[in-house]
Amino acid sequence: MIEADAPDGTRAVFGEFDTDDDWLLNVHEFGGAVRRVTGRTFDDDALRHLFRRADVDGDGLVSLPEFEGSLKEL
Repeated sequence: MIEADAPDGTRAVFGEFDTDDDWLLNVHEFGGAVRRVTGRTFDDDALRHLFRRADVDGDGLVSLPEFEGSLKEL
């Protein structure tokens, strides 16, 4: 498990799960990255809730800064 307060590790996980290399995560990519960083499994409803909270600008995608911010709440 990568520590949430390790920015380089968090970026590496983000990049690993950003399968289309656009530096944005969709809900599926986000779920994999969150599981990797936290070591926890979330059901679909919980994951969608986390995703909506992480998607601060409401564009339906999670950027690296949004991802890093969301990890602080877990």
